[in-house]
Amino acid sequence: MPVSHNHQSHAANAARNTVQNALMTMVSGTVVVGVILFLTRDFFSQLIFLSQSENPVRNVAVFAAIWLFTIASLKAVLTARRTAVHVLWNLFLTLVVFAHLSLLFILADNLTLFDIRRMWIERGEAGAALLFYWSELFLPLLIAVAFCLSLFRIRTWLLSRFRPSSSCVAFGLPAFVTGILATLVVMKGPVAVQGLAGIYTLPGFFSVILFEQVMDEQPDRLPVTAIARQPLVSNIIVVVDESVSGDFFGQGSDFSLVPVLKSHPDAVVNYGVATSAHNCSSYSNAVIRWGVAPGAFEQALHLPTIWQYTQASGYTSTYIDAQKPPGTLTNFMTTDELSFINQVKQLNVEQIERHQAFMRIDFDIVDHLVSLVADDKPDFIYINKQGVHFPYEGKYPASSTRFQPAMALFEPIGHSNRQALINSYKNAIAWNVNGFFERLLTRIDLDDTVVIYTSDHGQDLLEEGKGLLTHCNRNSGSAYQGMVPLMVLTTHQQLRQRFESSLAENRHQLSHFNIFPTVLEILGYEHDFVKQHYGDAMFYPVERLGKFYTSELFMPVHTQLDYEWQSVPLRTPSRLVPGALASQHAD
Repeated sequence: MPVSHNHQSHAANAARNTVQNALMTMVSGTVVVGVILFLTRDFFSQLIFLSQSENPVRNVAVFAAIWLFTIASLKAVLTARRTAVHVLWNLFLTLVVFAHLSLLFILADNLTLFDIRRMWIERGEAGAALLFYWSELFLPLLIAVAFCLSLFRIRTWLLSRFRPSSSCVAFGLPAFVTGILATLVVMKGPVAVQGLAGIYTLPGFFSVILFEQVMDEQPDRLPVTAIARQPLVSNIIVVVDESVSGDFFGQGSDFSLVPVLKSHPDAVVNYGVATSAHNCSSYSNAVIRWGVAPGAFEQALHLPTIWQYTQASGYTSTYIDAQKPPGTLTNFMTTDELSFINQVKQLNVEQIERHQAFMRIDFDIVDHLVSLVADDKPDFIYINKQGVHFPYEGKYPASSTRFQPAMALFEPIGHSNRQALINSYKNAIAWNVNGFFERLLTRIDLDDTVVIYTSDHGQDLLEEGKGLLTHCNRNSGSAYQGMVPLMVLTTHQQLRQRFESSLAENRHQLSHFNIFPTVLEILGYEHDFVKQHYGDAMFYPVERLGKFYTSELFMPVHTQLDYEWQSVPLRTPSRLVPGALASQHAD
């Protein structure tokens, strides 16, 4: 009797374990399939598109074949003879899932090659992004861990029913699928991989970027052939701030966050809210330095740079970078471009939030300007300020918190109250930008010097945009990302009069594309030459562009179909002055 009872108990436990194992395997399979389908949300739309294409049978067959290779690669990984091969690919795919989901949650949009390339270009900001978006990583991390454990569980189930697969096949097949996707992108463009397995899309995009890095050959730039006549002033300074929105800078001549400018009306010509070239830092800076006209970006890598023009006109050029440590190039700066610059000053300060040296790095720029402007030779100086790039907290001392409630130090944007976010942003501008101009206006003689000031892009502070990105969002829907300040500082009487002669017509009308031709005319190049090749300078009435670009501008043809842009309505509301327009003049 006891034997029979034990046998029944053992059988019941075995049946219960079988059911539990089956349920756990089903749950694991659901997790894996669910994650793959979530990362491939355009599967059905792409299948419908291909079925209605010019050659539907061929296109759908290729689509299905790639999916079959994808499924085969996953089965090979799950049943790999060597456990080490499975662990390697399991951890790799888990990392891909974590990264892909994190980016999806932050962007609120499907990933594209442009998104990945943009992040590669701006990889130096990874630390700042982690501080600002860390709260958005928890759910992707949990899902990625569940995905990883589910793969292990499915492997156990498969190996109990199927023969192990070759370790060589298991190791090579996922790489082969990734290579297929990368090849499709290079040959047919990024749209060719829409609807294909999302777990391989991200590695495929990175493979394309690696291919471009290896194969990239920058063409030689054309020499300057135009002759510069008498320059208008001895010193030209172009200041490109970081992440300063035009509607927060002030209405007309009312600089509530930068009051030092209001105390120097004889030096400031404020053109109000301008439109940035792009909502990403690198592209906007490249447009300002390279002088490309809107829509003519195919010439960007061939035309002479601003450094070549300044050199040809007898100026000594200096590049001051407060964003990156020495030896680190950003904003599409290359060693070839550096060869045209007489001297480069990269301010070497470790980026530690709320550290005194870090918060005052833009103030140190003025120390370098004093010696440069004081010498007896003509100087052209291009400055990339540290500015108010996110996270905003840590960019100013706690004792300088003018607007409250503000965000806490290291508080992520996903947990922030919008008013606290805006207040922290205003505090950062009030400290950084006002402090910079306070030092510049008191220490730099502007009688024979002109300063052209703008920012690389504006900021979306959780208003109407998609996702959590404050800028550089491909489909943001927010005009604020392209709204920047644009003003001129000089006490040179004749030059100031020329700027003021167009002020009424050009207030809130200009864009980054007007800066390069303005610099050329100050250098002494003829107006007809400048207008023909680069468009209108700020001295003349300008037709408002009213849009900024959000897509690839300078990259290989396989990355680009049409230039994408976002309009900036003239009647966009101001976020600094509730009820007013960003383009409204001060009383």
